[in-house]
Amino acid sequence: MSPVKLVAKGLDRLSQLDSLYQQEMPQSDSSLFAAAQYHFQNPGKSFRAQLALSSGSALNLDTQNSLHWAAACELLHNASLIHDDISDASTHRRGQASINEHFGSDMALCLGDWMVAKSFELATRNKSHGGQLVVLLAQAMQETCSGQISDINQRQCAALSAWEQIAKSKTAPLLIAPIKGSAICAAINDKSDVLERLIGFCALSYQGRNDINDIVPSSHRSSDLDGRKPNLVISLYADAGTHHSQAFNQWYTSADTTDVSHWQKQIAASEVIFQANQLVEYWLSQADLLVPLMPSKLRAVAEGLVASVKQTAAIETQEQLA
Repeated sequence: MSPVKLVAKGLDRLSQLDSLYQQEMPQSDSSLFAAAQYHFQNPGKSFRAQLALSSGSALNLDTQNSLHWAAACELLHNASLIHDDISDASTHRRGQASINEHFGSDMALCLGDWMVAKSFELATRNKSHGGQLVVLLAQAMQETCSGQISDINQRQCAALSAWEQIAKSKTAPLLIAPIKGSAICAAINDKSDVLERLIGFCALSYQGRNDINDIVPSSHRSSDLDGRKPNLVISLYADAGTHHSQAFNQWYTSADTTDVSHWQKQIAASEVIFQANQLVEYWLSQADLLVPLMPSKLRAVAEGLVASVKQTAAIETQEQLA
């Protein structure tokens, strides 16, 4: 199939996904309806849904089942974002005011819960594998919640190993689920941990790049420094063992937020930015090595996943240099 046809097919799938969201909205007489409509004005990249759809296509699964599974995975991810915005008191999401900011925390909590419930309902519509898919979603959400609470509670400077565990726990489960669920439906019972390892490296690369972007450029205020949140660059700087890093550690464990800009500039100008970029490149190279070990029908999906993370990393690097 030509590249033009592939792009058209992908856009058609996303259009079908958007139509499904509109069909599955909360009832119009519910106050949740307005919040859901507002949220789906900008559904984002629907990356997890695209993973489910591309996996379903590669495995020749029923189109409607694949669509329901894609929506289930994407809704669960969206629920986690809405709940995160409550926890972080985030005012914006995807270029518009967050649900928490626009409708209040009660509405955000209920809309996120509604999405979790709708996600499970959509998964059960697969008559042959609904039970297995719900279990997979439940496990993914439990792991994501564990990662998120670790992120929230980590107020000391995280060691690199602790940062890696938190980053993988927060990001990987809801990236694994779309592909793994499709494999279950296609009766591909791969006992190896190749998929988990590959997506683990992608998760580290993606989160690492986000962390670099939080610090560089230093013209914007780092939310991770301000909120004392786990960040790859901050962990590397704190562990550098220099006079500056020792002074930084003393400041970081204090309640002072007046020197955020000072320390952000210090970190952005240090060698740890280069080290963090090297780690991202290493993780991506390790993911590349695992692609050929995937089940043959899913190799193209895995290759596309790694390529997408690389593209995101490249775009953000260019934005830092601009």
